Amino acid sequence: MATKEKKYVPLDTSGNDYASMVGMSDLDKAAIEAAKQSYNAAKASGNKTAMDAAHQQAEAIRAQYGYSGGVDGSQYIPTARPEFSYEEAPSYTSRYQSQIDDLAAQIMNRPAFTYDANEDPLYAQYRDMYTRSGQRAMQDTLGQVAARTGGLASSYATTASQQAYGDYMEALNAMIPELQQLAYSMYMDEENGLYNQMQMLTALEQGDYAKYQDLLGQYNADRSFEYGIWRDQISDDRYDQEWDYQVGRDQISDQRYEDETAWERSQYESETEYNRALERAQTLAAAGDFSGFKALGYTDAEIASLQAAYNREQAAASMSGSYSGGSGRNSSEGEGNTGGEDEGTDASGSIYQSMYDAGVRNEGDAYAWLLASGYNTTQAGKLAGYFTEWIDNGGGGGGSDYESATVDMSSVLDLGYGPINEEYLVELEANGQIESYVEDGKIKFRRTNRTNENTGFGILGKLGLLGGN
Repeated sequence: MATKEKKYVPLDTSGNDYASMVGMSDLDKAAIEAAKQSYNAAKASGNKTAMDAAHQQAEAIRAQYGYSGGVDGSQYIPTARPEFSYEEAPSYTSRYQSQIDDLAAQIMNRPAFTYDANEDPLYAQYRDMYTRSGQRAMQDTLGQVAARTGGLASSYATTASQQAYGDYMEALNAMIPELQQLAYSMYMDEENGLYNQMQMLTALEQGDYAKYQDLLGQYNADRSFEYGIWRDQISDDRYDQEWDYQVGRDQISDQRYEDETAWERSQYESETEYNRALERAQTLAAAGDFSGFKALGYTDAEIASLQAAYNREQAAASMSGSYSGGSGRNSSEGEGNTGGEDEGTDASGSIYQSMYDAGVRNEGDAYAWLLASGYNTTQAGKLAGYFTEWIDNGGGGGGSDYESATVDMSSVLDLGYGPINEEYLVELEANGQIESYVEDGKIKFRRTNRTNENTGFGILGKLGLLGGN
């Protein structure tokens, strides 16, 4: 019958206890247990790479025993397909074949029929019998003739006795054909007897072989039945493996979904917290406190820039009334003018025009000029910002004239930098090393002999005349 063995089967159906598996060495058991502990520790810490490494280590040991632990080592999945085995098929050994072969050889090798009376024992018997009978007849004939002739010998008596003997010899010879036929009949009977024996042995042989065929047929039927069971088991095992694999994949998918959901939830919570922190920072910033931006990742320099911009805006707002009618000087110094709105506008325009006439073209230079003119930082910051707007709106002739003018390239060469590109020209003006002005419908350049740097881009950069953005 078929035999199917599953080695190294776990003790329980859950497949979690491999410590007592049949055939596994203590060293391999300890190695799997160590890998299991490493796996659990990595899982607890969320280290997927370490989890995979521990699992692969355990799987390498399990492979030596023909099974896999599945996606997480908790299953028993045979990896080596069991071989089908069945007892040997019955063999056939003839009990009569040698005798049949001998009889067939005798029949095939029998000499042809020949007859020699002298070799025939029956003829020898008849010959002896007829010879004795002929001799007695010859003696009887001599005695009878002698008695009639008074005992005298005669040729007649001799002839008569020989005649009597010859009759018996002729009768003997007449028996030869009959004896030959008898001998032939015996020859054929012997051959037929050989045939009959061979037929009987052949019948016995066929009977034995028919029994063997029945036995072989039953063997094949039983083997096919067992093979079908084996194939069904293989199919069941494959189904179980595929089922377990799918369950494992589903678990991984579920875990991945949970991880992704948790990540998305954490991202949502993080974004919510960020938005809340941003709202708080913006609320504080509206009151002039920019410390809330620190928690959002802003650097101290960035926060300082925000604070400075706010201060300038506040200063501009506070000065919009104080300098609307004065010369722009600090009212606290007694130099303010409380005149009307038109007068203030004219006065502010005169300040901007004075700065423009002095060669100021950007906010940084304007801020420095105002500080040098006696304005405090708050006032200078506010007026410097409005100065650039005044230029952009056409103040000092800088707006419309610049927009309609073309660049005088000879003045660019006269700067002494040689042939320079547009980007470098804009950079020089932004750094305050050169300045631009409009003359005769052309934008010209001249050195300022200043090296102070600022964050402006100059009028050319703002207008985009030289390709600035």
